[in-house]
Amino acid sequence: MRELVIVISDLYLGGEADTAPSGGAPQGLPGLERVARFAGVRAPERNWRAWCARWFGLARHAQLPPASIAAVGRSVPGESVWCATPLHLVAGVGRLHLQRRGRLQLASEPLAQLAADFNSEFGGGGFALAPLDSGECLLGAPGGLSARTVDPARVPQMAFIEALPSGADAAWLRRLGAEIELWLHAHPLNAARARRGEPQLSQLWIWGGGQAGLCGAEEPGARTHTTVFGADAYLTGLVRLAGGQSAPLEQWSPAGATSRAGAALLTLEIAEPLRRAPGGSLTEALAALDRQWVVPALAALADGAFERLTVLANDRLWQLGRRDRLRRWRRHRVGLEALT
Repeated sequence: MRELVIVISDLYLGGEADTAPSGGAPQGLPGLERVARFAGVRAPERNWRAWCARWFGLARHAQLPPASIAAVGRSVPGESVWCATPLHLVAGVGRLHLQRRGRLQLASEPLAQLAADFNSEFGGGGFALAPLDSGECLLGAPGGLSARTVDPARVPQMAFIEALPSGADAAWLRRLGAEIELWLHAHPLNAARARRGEPQLSQLWIWGGGQAGLCGAEEPGARTHTTVFGADAYLTGLVRLAGGQSAPLEQWSPAGATSRAGAALLTLEIAEPLRRAPGGSLTEALAALDRQWVVPALAALADGAFERLTVLANDRLWQLGRRDRLRRWRRHRVGLEALT
């Protein structure tokens, strides 16, 4: 394997203190700390999505909206297409708030039922919801509607009102969002979630939209021998455009890295371990990802399974080769401090 890329797609730090829950010493992240200490670091072009598009050899697609890429290979009615991410919102003093664990990932069966019910309720207005393997949906909408929206992964670091849609056609998005919120409040899916003690589905966050059908055919020079491990809808769209393949995240292992040609990309989410451990902290969730994925990737790099490891997180890009571990003069920073 020539290269391994790890994308932590929802890790954006907003000044959180890196302390253990007991107030003791900061919790260590041995893999990420090593990457941050010895790798070259820079900001990715625009964001991690644009960098990944160029890494795939899809330069013409790097400027396209996330929903246009996620819609590759899918039939979604409408002139515009948007990402629709399930959220659990928390009511605070006079305002709503989205926690990191509040981005929900619905299983395929309830997600399909939710989409079918939405299409029955809102289809008359020209809207259509299509479920994705990532646990979210694509929304097809009438007209070439345009609005500035925010990736829900960034919303926990913002005042919620500042994250709402803005721009020329923002009013329709806000109005649709309010109607969806009322509809979900009485939906049977939420009654079933309540019986299981699961957080309520408060909203479908509509974002990242653009014109439908913008993506063209495979570009010359695209990385055809690449596997994306994980269910991120944007990266799944990119690998389809490039002619590569997708696989569940659990199928990647350092032992299998040496037997694969080309490159591999792992897509991780902080929200996933946070949902599994509702009382856990950010550093505990990140430590779980670090142990499971980053530390084994560093071991595989040292063993020669691939030539370079690239990590994208917190609007930063680290690239580490086998010889870069010799940079021992660099200061060792602990925990979240290493990623800032």
